Amino acid sequence: MAEVGLLVSRAGLPLSAAELAELAASYPLQQAGVDALYAVPEARYADPALRFRADARMTDWTAA
Repeated sequence: MAEVGLLVSRAGLPLSAAELAELAASYPLQQAGVDALYAVPEARYADPALRFRADARMTDWTAA
């Protein structure tokens, strides 16, 4: 719970003791989910963001 309390205080979030306790109880599950996102070897170097390319050209893929 101290770890979560430190993160919350550094973020400047005003939480009650009950909210902090609930957040601390769910922290291991949240951390496991984040760790699972980084555990996929195939996606290690994938770029998850869409990029705007000014030089992109539309291609009529319906014309055969």
